[in-house]
Amino acid sequence: MAAFVDTMNYLRYGNKPSGKARAVLWPVLVHQVLYPEVQQPKMNLFQKVVMRLIRANTYDAGDIAELTGFHVNLVKLIQAQLLSRGWIDDKAIELTESGFKAIGEEDDQSEQLASGYLFQDAVSGKLWPRIDNRLALIEPDNPSEKFPKFSLNRKTGKTLEPFKPSFKQINHSTPKTQDTMRAWQDYRSDYRIARQLYTSGELPKQIKLSGLTYQSDEPESAWILVWITASHSTRLWSIKDPFDIRDEAWWLAGNLPELLENDKNLCRSLSGLIEQPEPDNQTVSEWLKSLQDQASLQVMMDYPWVQKEPDIADALSVLLTRQEMLESGQNNKNDLEAAITECQKLLEVLMQWLIKSFQGSVEQLPKSKQNDANLNRSLLTNLNLPAFTEDVIATLSRQKLQMVIRAFKNPTSSLKALVFAAALGTIGTAIHPLKVLKSEQLDLQKLLALADLRNQTSHGNSRYTGKQYTEITVEVAQKNIEFALQFTEQFKEWIRG
Repeated sequence: MAAFVDTMNYLRYGNKPSGKARAVLWPVLVHQVLYPEVQQPKMNLFQKVVMRLIRANTYDAGDIAELTGFHVNLVKLIQAQLLSRGWIDDKAIELTESGFKAIGEEDDQSEQLASGYLFQDAVSGKLWPRIDNRLALIEPDNPSEKFPKFSLNRKTGKTLEPFKPSFKQINHSTPKTQDTMRAWQDYRSDYRIARQLYTSGELPKQIKLSGLTYQSDEPESAWILVWITASHSTRLWSIKDPFDIRDEAWWLAGNLPELLENDKNLCRSLSGLIEQPEPDNQTVSEWLKSLQDQASLQVMMDYPWVQKEPDIADALSVLLTRQEMLESGQNNKNDLEAAITECQKLLEVLMQWLIKSFQGSVEQLPKSKQNDANLNRSLLTNLNLPAFTEDVIATLSRQKLQMVIRAFKNPTSSLKALVFAAALGTIGTAIHPLKVLKSEQLDLQKLLALADLRNQTSHGNSRYTGKQYTEITVEVAQKNIEFALQFTEQFKEWIRG
């Protein structure tokens, strides 16, 4: 069992998001762990087998073939490969010095350990789905002050004063094995999704491991800097991923109300982000509920058919709020890019609902680990879906089929992959929206163009790339908002049920 003790240690991993944001220090328990690093193997399995047999003085190709079940010609081919790499001598009967070193490194690979850090939420006791190999400590101007201030630029005197909340401190046990594995799997899943949206240079280096052990039962206490922005939905605020892997720290959303309950000053600090007065005669819970009811009421009035699907209702609320902001003149570059992102999020949630509601007979799909655009094109063409034109099929066929199929179990892929998966959900399904809705109703070319525009906003754009970029104007943003809203409305009969 471990309790949080304020040691005045502060960590910062990510960057400040664009737009209006509030810095908050979040309490964590930091566990140091050891893990065997997963490295790229120098040789394949067949080469390892032959190398080990030669090391054991079994070098005749016929003898190796008999012992392993390999075809003798395969053994000779492997010997030729080993010879070309300088791992066996010219007679193919002994390992060279570099060969002994190479096979030794393969055998010892599991013994190469690295040190890293896991983060346990001091509020909920749950592990964050993040791991890092460094403690990114930041030094406050005055380490003895309870509420720290950090210098951002000593020349200009610019400082950062994050909000440091008070919270109910309780003892938390060391995470169980299944909790650790779940956090690790969530980390890998988040990183896989991020790779579809960003280039590798825009992401922190991924940690790859084959297992881990806790070095101590007593974790260190620390505060991690997180950024909070307005979400313009019933969730009210969006907590940004402090490690810059995903946009939002989804695992923290449920803990924020507890922090707010324990520190009314945090309510006062965050209320300015959503342009709402701080709670006066209300409890924090009552205040939050009243704000959420206001956001829900607008959606209920304009889109009553969506009430059965709260996730779609939330995404709609976000986009409608953004539309109002643009119309009121809040239209700087960050607002316009956010509008495109929120359009895509609504369409992604809609596709996720479509995939979960109409599973189809995906087990009939061919098993293929290779990315075969011709196979994908054939699959989509044979579905005979009215909205899937030749151009739409040509674009979607470039998606990886394995990622598309995986979306049926875990629909967190890119928008294009989700559209592909939704189309495959028509297999073996008599009634499906995509079998009914026509090209002029859905206009999937606009959806694909929106996905490309969203990808553009997530990368650094400059003349150095040599690419042509679409300028996101107020008109472009408004047209995409209208498209996303109209596209969603095409499915209202099925959503209403």
